[in-house]
Amino acid sequence: MGRPVSIINFERSFWASILIGVVSTVLQWSMMRELVEKDPVLSQSADAAVIGIGFAVALSFAFGGLLWYLISRRASNVAKWIYVVLMGFGIVSSFTTMNDPLSPKGLAFALSLAGAGLTALSIYFLFRKDARAWFAGKNVDPRIFE
Repeated sequence: MGRPVSIINFERSFWASILIGVVSTVLQWSMMRELVEKDPVLSQSADAAVIGIGFAVALSFAFGGLLWYLISRRASNVAKWIYVVLMGFGIVSSFTTMNDPLSPKGLAFALSLAGAGLTALSIYFLFRKDARAWFAGKNVDPRIFE
């Protein structure tokens, strides 16, 4: 059974949001390091803290990749709902930190909002008619949206 258009669009918006997340992380890396070095507790082991942050970022990207695989290649409804819940919290978090003085500014902030938008779009694609049929294991008519 071929993958429906909505799942292909989910993949495109998912990977675009991941790419934006990587760029945003690179842009914010020096700011994160400065925050660690300013903290009196973390500054004693700043290198270890930065390595820990890097590990957490890598782990989150790996977990996202696992969810992508389970959703787009294995049609896992459980993975879909895990993705929806986690990314829903992430989207809400993006908007609630807008007034936080420690939140990213400028280009990093714009990228954060763009990533949140693409994530919301990817979630939308998971609930289209052809995606619902695919998750249910039914054959998807390629003319479903004609």
